[in-house]
Amino acid sequence: MIEGSYLNRAVTMTFEEFTAQLNGSIFWKEFTFSQNQFSPRPGQELELADSFVWLGETAFVIQMKERAKPTDDPEVERRWFKDAVRRKAVSQVKDSIRFLKEHETISIANGRGQRYDVRGSDLRHIEKVVLYAAGPSLPDECRRIQYHDSETAGFIHIFERSDYSLVVKTLAVPDEVRRYLQYREKALVKLRAIKTAVVESDILAAYMSDENIPTPSSHKHLDRLVDDADHVDLSVIMNRLADHIQNPDHSGDYARILLEFAKLPRSAWRAARERLDLSIGAAKNEHFEKPYRFYFPETDCSFMFAPFPPGKPTTGQEGEQARTIGLQNLTTAAKYLSKARRGIGVVVSKDGEFLHLDWCLIDEPWMHDPEFDAHLASNSPFRDIREKRMNGYYFVNG
Repeated sequence: MIEGSYLNRAVTMTFEEFTAQLNGSIFWKEFTFSQNQFSPRPGQELELADSFVWLGETAFVIQMKERAKPTDDPEVERRWFKDAVRRKAVSQVKDSIRFLKEHETISIANGRGQRYDVRGSDLRHIEKVVLYAAGPSLPDECRRIQYHDSETAGFIHIFERSDYSLVVKTLAVPDEVRRYLQYREKALVKLRAIKTAVVESDILAAYMSDENIPTPSSHKHLDRLVDDADHVDLSVIMNRLADHIQNPDHSGDYARILLEFAKLPRSAWRAARERLDLSIGAAKNEHFEKPYRFYFPETDCSFMFAPFPPGKPTTGQEGEQARTIGLQNLTTAAKYLSKARRGIGVVVSKDGEFLHLDWCLIDEPWMHDPEFDAHLASNSPFRDIREKRMNGYYFVNG
């Protein structure tokens, strides 16, 4: 009954609604914007993009075209594709880039109805994407068009809806999609030079298996892909984050913590999930374990995960205060040891049959502190650490 109800709703969903839901589930609603109309002056209304994903210094500008009434005539469908996808959608992407350059700020609302001002000057990377939903009679040569190279806007990715859905659902980590689009651009330019055609699943499999360039048989790797989402996925936990923040400097909210995780590749999600699961297990079993931590250099952020010491109160004024102070102290120490600009911490504590996950973000420049050095040298709360490579994806040997 439930599955049937969901399918009926999915069938009547518009292309824009489908994309908003898909992007919201992968990039999180906090960073997905589909209410993008803005008024630069009274009486004028413009739209930044059909969909806009904003992850700190990176943004995705997405324009969409859907064939409302497809015909059985391939030539008619070819003309639609040329006009709607290759001309209008590409032109709208160019407009989006121009809007970001011309307007100092653009106010848009995310998937949770929260309004933010985006500044084009703050964006270091803009990925440009055209999505289309065509009818079955669209000629194959149209479907083989995977990008448009614009003199003014640069490289613009072109995806058929099902291909885009395959990519984001398979990668399932915000920064992996960014990395994939960068790989895809370089790969398609190389493939054009050697006149080799591949399908989207070839590019996806080649990216996930670290191939330098896709081949027409790369897609076969997907048959050997290990589904280990249970050991990697952080989305369920992150979606409950808002109610469990302890921020010592009161300078941000839960979206800033989400953003730090959104900027991590899948291998770092694996590291975070492993340490979080160990902390949860120790808290459930009321077993003492030293805190876990790791540092991700690309974003200059440390991550600390700790089970609350067993036998100590976790509720009431005394317990809540102990959780807060412990979280802040451990997050500060992990950040200091990593010499990081930012530090994120989580402490897991048990309350009867329930668990508390308290989160913290510290964002301030690292400064040398000889007294802190001496304290940590003689009384470090952490286990020894070592450098370790973690893969984002695993494949069964074939």
